[in-house]
Amino acid sequence: MNNQNIDQNKVPQNFSKAKPQVREFRKNYDSVRISALGGFGGVTQNMYAYEYIPNGDTSKSQIIIVDCGVGFPEEDAFGVDLQIPDTHYLEDKKDRILGIFITHGHEDHIGAIRFILPILGKEIPIYAPKLAAAFIESRLSEISMQSNLHVYEDNTPPMVKGHFTVDPIRVTHSIPDTYHFAITTPIGIIYHGSDFKFDLFPLDGKGVDYRHIARIGEKKVLVLLSDSLGSDHEGYSPSESSIAEHFKREIVGAKGRVFVTSISSNIVRWSQAIEYAKGSGKKIVVVGFSVEKAISIAKDLGYLKLNDNDIIPVDRAKNFPDSKLLFLVAGFAGQPDSALSKMVMGKHRIKIKSGDKVIFSSPDYIPGTTSNIYSMIDVLSKMGAEVSYGEKEELHVSGHGYQKEQALLISLLSPKYLLPIGGNYRHQKSYQTMAKSLGYPEEDVITPDYGTSVTFNGNGSYDTSFHIPLRKILIDGLGVGDVGTTVLRDRKLLAGDGMFSVVLLINGQTGELTKDPVILSRGFVFMKENTELMNFIKQEVVNKFKESTSAPANFDFIREQIQAYIESIIYEKTGRQPMVLPLVIEV
Repeated sequence: MNNQNIDQNKVPQNFSKAKPQVREFRKNYDSVRISALGGFGGVTQNMYAYEYIPNGDTSKSQIIIVDCGVGFPEEDAFGVDLQIPDTHYLEDKKDRILGIFITHGHEDHIGAIRFILPILGKEIPIYAPKLAAAFIESRLSEISMQSNLHVYEDNTPPMVKGHFTVDPIRVTHSIPDTYHFAITTPIGIIYHGSDFKFDLFPLDGKGVDYRHIARIGEKKVLVLLSDSLGSDHEGYSPSESSIAEHFKREIVGAKGRVFVTSISSNIVRWSQAIEYAKGSGKKIVVVGFSVEKAISIAKDLGYLKLNDNDIIPVDRAKNFPDSKLLFLVAGFAGQPDSALSKMVMGKHRIKIKSGDKVIFSSPDYIPGTTSNIYSMIDVLSKMGAEVSYGEKEELHVSGHGYQKEQALLISLLSPKYLLPIGGNYRHQKSYQTMAKSLGYPEEDVITPDYGTSVTFNGNGSYDTSFHIPLRKILIDGLGVGDVGTTVLRDRKLLAGDGMFSVVLLINGQTGELTKDPVILSRGFVFMKENTELMNFIKQEVVNKFKESTSAPANFDFIREQIQAYIESIIYEKTGRQPMVLPLVIEV
């Protein structure tokens, strides 16, 4: 790591730094406890509870929440749509939650609101910037849910809720209307520096409010929670404007149809694509509910310029030459039900064909999406489409600041402690190394474990002894938390080795089989080509049944004995472990 260019004169001098990492929690101090309900050491599921505890009395605490985002399932989470933060810690403290404060409109910061409001209370006020508020309102309207939603802007005065004062500060990111919060508490100022970069040439012309950050730094900041996702990159992150020319050439120079896909809330990228398409005489076709919604909202708020004659419905696309069509498509991550996936599988009115160009202007690293994206790119390439993707193609730049931007934020604020967020543990360690070059000892860069809370005390110390046992809360369809480890294990078995079922019809009084067992198999072996194996298993089932039955028949005992025996002989004969389901039916 090269840190030679970091200004050593910017080392914070406001506080002493020689203190142990874990300090004793003293109940006679006021304190503020920070809990990451999506877990520290993660990129998504951003949700932070700030709990002011007066004089150590937790029964009188006050709470605000910053962000409320979803996570994306890993490859082995079969059938799971989303993961959301675990709010069980707050469920007996609902009456003390003063508000939810949103930093920006990405799904990993707002997507869980529709699931969590019914749990914590629909009347909790939500404070969000204009674009994020519109996204939230749209999502809640889909399920006819009302909320207590408030919009803040650049000129909004600091928001006072109980013992918290929340001051929004404009920064730049990969979506308009992104803010940090300076949170004033009775024990000091906590700066919540969620996703950001310091883009000197933002495409919307709205830059970082450096003066505001500097004014906060003059007041002595207790701790800086800083986005750390870009900490493993040296220097400064590229500006959004740096890819403009290449992105334009990709669209304007295409001889056939052009398909652009990205995360639905990437308003900056949609705006660029629309501008370049209009300039080259192309008509725009928007495909996919999430993208349609996002573009409609952004158009209404004035974030992109799109007239009715610029856009055509999908069913009119066939009336235009291929060279005059640009498609803005949902499904950058290869989601099976997305518009892009349906196009590839031939299940959509629009079908990808040889000569098309597909541009993936994908966002930064999102856990759980990488494999699907590259699988989709492989399939498109085999179909003869020209596929452009990745930072190496200059089609996407990070929305997260690199080392020097993180160092600049530290220098402007001069906090006593640093708490890296929004990255995995490797990013936190890189951030810690960077901070060390600024004069911060290791113990003042706090890197909590997954379920650890950090409690800051009125005497300037902190404590990491409080833990919350966080659970995985998975969303399957509209169900919240009804997919547990057993369900996932079963789905994994079905996806890997399939299912094997045997149906036994038994006379309940005599305990005898009324006919030969019936065997069913799905995803295990092709039965017609394995009749010898199937006949062997069938005979073994009959033999085991005779050992296990009695008069009258004990159905539960028979089922357990048959299942265990079938599992053992299948594994012995094939080396596979399908899900075995004996069905014992009384006749």
